[in-house]
Amino acid sequence: MPFFSEASRIYNPIEVNFMRSCFSNAAIMLEESDQDYSAADLASCIIMLYHSGLRDHTYLSELSARLAHQRYERRHKIEQCPAANNNGPTRTARAQPVEYDPLA
Repeated sequence: MPFFSEASRIYNPIEVNFMRSCFSNAAIMLEESDQDYSAADLASCIIMLYHSGLRDHTYLSELSARLAHQRYERRHKIEQCPAANNNGPTRTARAQPVEYDPLA
């Protein structure tokens, strides 16, 4: 669970256990509802909401689960967009050559 980095603040054990519990609950919610998510996104959502002052365990778990799922969906939706210069199977060449008519 990515709750620690050298650049982040130091949490006391009670805060770490609280956030771990929120992470576990949110992950269970997402798994039970067959929603995809990234563990790093889920952890960052929990930390962000915790820093903003949210301390209700259930609400923090539910909200972070929704946010992590939305981030995951948004990221994968962008990756599925076709390229603007796609020359794939939608463009096919004609089977017969076309004669050039300069007056047409």
